[in-house]
Amino acid sequence: MPSVKFLFAWLTMPALALFAACAHGSSDETTSEAEQLSTLYQRTCGGRTAQACFEQAERLRVGEGVAKDEARAAALYELSCNGDERRACVALGVLKEEGRGVAKDEAEAARLYARGCEQDLPEGCGHLALLYGEGRGVAKDLAQAVRFYERGCAGDDGLSCNNLGVLKLMGGFGVTQDVAAGMGMLVQACNRNLGVACLTVAREFDQGVRTRKDARLASSYFRMACGMGEKEACTPASAAVAAKPEPTPVTTPEEGAKLDGVRAMCELGTGVGLGMACHMMGTAYEKGAGVAVNPGRATMFYQRACDHEVPEACGDVRRMLGLTADGAKTEGPKQPVLASLQLDPAKVAPQKPKQSVLESLQLDASKVAASAKPTADAKPAPRASVDRWKEECQEGKGEGDACARLGMVLLEGSAGFQVDAKKGMQLLEEACLKRTASACVELWGVLSSGNAALKIPPSPLEGLVFLETGCEARDGGDACNLLGVVLTNTTRPYSNLGKGIQAWRDGCFKQEDANSCVLFLSMTRKIAASGPEALRADAQRSIPGIQAQGCKARMRDACEALGQPVPKDDLRVRHLRTDCDAGDPDACADLTLQYQRASTGSRFARVERNLEEELRVAEKGCAGGSSDACLQLAERSSEKVAGVPRDLEAAFARSEQACAMKSGAACELLEKLLREYRHLGPDAPQVKEARARACLYRPESWHVIACRK
Repeated sequence: MPSVKFLFAWLTMPALALFAACAHGSSDETTSEAEQLSTLYQRTCGGRTAQACFEQAERLRVGEGVAKDEARAAALYELSCNGDERRACVALGVLKEEGRGVAKDEAEAARLYARGCEQDLPEGCGHLALLYGEGRGVAKDLAQAVRFYERGCAGDDGLSCNNLGVLKLMGGFGVTQDVAAGMGMLVQACNRNLGVACLTVAREFDQGVRTRKDARLASSYFRMACGMGEKEACTPASAAVAAKPEPTPVTTPEEGAKLDGVRAMCELGTGVGLGMACHMMGTAYEKGAGVAVNPGRATMFYQRACDHEVPEACGDVRRMLGLTADGAKTEGPKQPVLASLQLDPAKVAPQKPKQSVLESLQLDASKVAASAKPTADAKPAPRASVDRWKEECQEGKGEGDACARLGMVLLEGSAGFQVDAKKGMQLLEEACLKRTASACVELWGVLSSGNAALKIPPSPLEGLVFLETGCEARDGGDACNLLGVVLTNTTRPYSNLGKGIQAWRDGCFKQEDANSCVLFLSMTRKIAASGPEALRADAQRSIPGIQAQGCKARMRDACEALGQPVPKDDLRVRHLRTDCDAGDPDACADLTLQYQRASTGSRFARVERNLEEELRVAEKGCAGGSSDACLQLAERSSEKVAGVPRDLEAAFARSEQACAMKSGAACELLEKLLREYRHLGPDAPQVKEARARACLYRPESWHVIACRK
């Protein structure tokens, strides 16, 4: 009997139709050092990673930009599967199950699907359940099929949710009929862009046998199914499809930002606020408040709100699934998104602890030197960067960057704060999870070997998770490069050569990181020179492409090899420039540092030397409240640099300004300037004050040596 892919979107008679499958993939982990070394070349595909091999196989399978060749695709899937690309294993299983490009072998397909499922790839579970349900390649076992569908749907696999949803909706394979659960799973599959699931939901609402008959919801789901390519949905929904969809209300940028904030709170938040935010997103999708009407997405958001203890959302779920006796809610006139999605602070704000993390980070006044007390007519000190970070981190305005900078201050005990490892690590973790790559790298630095002084034990596997997060973040080139270095070190028990090479590839091609390009190119050249015969030619052919990307990332050797000029800057610098121009003073300070590095002639400088631009962005950063930018200006003014005349008055003014902003390095520079250019002795009040402030604001580890007296 041929395999039918979907438990059907039922037709005019209430009967079961069967199953659909998607091609994704899975593979076993290679754990031992010997196995990693022996499979290094299998983890590469023509000098590229297993992921690239999988992507090329996908193109060959469907004929995307190349001649369709399922046999070649199967060979590449197998290479990629052996090289730690899990999706390739399941994709190969699909070809073996159907006998496309390779000999038909359902037993081998079942084995490949099982590998994927065991490695927590839900698509593998869905395919394996299909085989168990039909007894192909494995002994028929309906109970086992249901268990694998449950596992796949728990992982949000559309195939599994569709098939399990139909079983629950209609009762089958020994599953007790549960219309509510079945409809919920079908809506979940529909939201995974599985058109046949949308079609089933549409027909349920159209016929009203198990659910409430609802023409509006039926039309909406027919329209969705038709748009996903289900031709059968287009005929009964012809009127709905031909009609103009409900327009999305015009919103201002502020309203759009608010809706995005509500969505983020639902997807990333915790506590009561998460549930209320999800309920509001459900309302938005049901009513078309700021987004196009989408009953399926509305139901999913309502369900998430119900799961997080918003009672009215549970009723909304049943209503959206047509399981309540009454009709749809009576809708008032359409409201602007800001009016219809108004958070009730009393419901959203969780109970605050008596003393929050940020409220407890106050400078100990007893530490301030007596000589530093202001006089009655003294001007107020410039605001310190760390005070701004506290506010931005607390209010969530810094998008993680402020929390990262504040967390580092607490770990080192600088800017007048005592070391607080617990709070510092907490803030860094929050920042890393908000995709601030610098925080992720800092966490790896602490967790990889631990820190006895901070009483933080080693936790390298946890650190690797943070590094992987950083590699995926904006400007995560340093994280990708470091991740590759760590994973390709075969002396470590958690090394993984395939993933390490992938990290370098991502760092080079996605992040434009020159260091990642250097290592990725080096590995490719080794394969071209001494790899398996079958891979050498492809590796050699891939070298110019990697060199071109390396040149784009300002890798001078690559540009020279291609006879191309070195670009003026790289992706990281362009991001900093955009952020600086938008008013972020810390980005201006970081950009100034990049220009200063360029002035040293470093081969891996991210930008070409430009003193005029360096001074411009430093001035902008200092005026915006960055102590680092003020310090950078003070240093430039005190030095003899070609193109920048020494200006001691400016150096004094900027160093005093940055010192007042709690920069220990600036206070140290001020002390040096006072002694060298104003010829004051070590016991002069101004010198003693600058030294005291330097000791107060420098990191705690620096105090032991320099501030003992």
